[in-house]
Amino acid sequence: MIKKTTLLLAVICSFFISCSTDIEINNPALQAKIDGELFRSSIKKAVIYDDGTLVISGSDADRSISFTTTSTKVGTYKITQKTISKASFQKNQTEFTSKEEETEGEVTITEVYNNEISGNFHFKNLKDSNGNTTDFNNGWFYRLPIENGVIEEEEVPPVVNTCLLNASLTAMIDGTEMITDNHKAKLFGVDDASILITAMNETEEIAIVFMATTTPGEYSLSGSGNYSASYTLKNDKSSALSGKLTIAEHNIETKCISGSFEFDTRSGINVSNGYFEFGY
Repeated sequence: MIKKTTLLLAVICSFFISCSTDIEINNPALQAKIDGELFRSSIKKAVIYDDGTLVISGSDADRSISFTTTSTKVGTYKITQKTISKASFQKNQTEFTSKEEETEGEVTITEVYNNEISGNFHFKNLKDSNGNTTDFNNGWFYRLPIENGVIEEEEVPPVVNTCLLNASLTAMIDGTEMITDNHKAKLFGVDDASILITAMNETEEIAIVFMATTTPGEYSLSGSGNYSASYTLKNDKSSALSGKLTIAEHNIETKCISGSFEFDTRSGINVSNGYFEFGY
């Protein structure tokens, strides 16, 4: 009787030892056989996003797997039905991904309880960039805590008017040429919007204001109002006493404008031969 009991215990122990090489009993868990080789992830997670998609992923050393389903509801999801959007396996720097109409596979969610998810999966014919293939078999995940994820929106760079990028303004100040290297333009006001352009160098600045609806033509400049200008030297600003602004071109759609100007300031400075090409 003792011999029979000892033999039975040996068989049971042998069975559990054998099983332990294929199934990880830790909690939670994520594993699969990839091309016949057992993969057990040491880092695993289940993330649900605002649009309802679920991403399950796991990694260990230089290997990682992931797959995405359209929902977290209990049921079976298939690549052929497009309820699985992507499956992938990466080893070192090589990534195998699912290909439409080439890869077969499914994910079955068996339980969602206490914000933890369990199920199984398999995939066949994932491909790398060279056409090599790999398969997942006997894959399963157990009680993975569900995390909330946020879809990162692609940052859209602000649109910069190319006319402003290529902006230029030159003028003669009491007979000496002024070349500017810093240019700005902006719209201000609501009902009767105006455009302010400024151009400066290390010590000087010219500012010109005109109506946003200005069409090509000639306009009188003063020190204030809808058509005005000023010249600043080392923070000493002087407004225009009288002058002329000539708009050569103004494209309201592309917001590009060009023209010429001249004016005398209240402090007696003469600004002549002014030319500009700007965007706003």
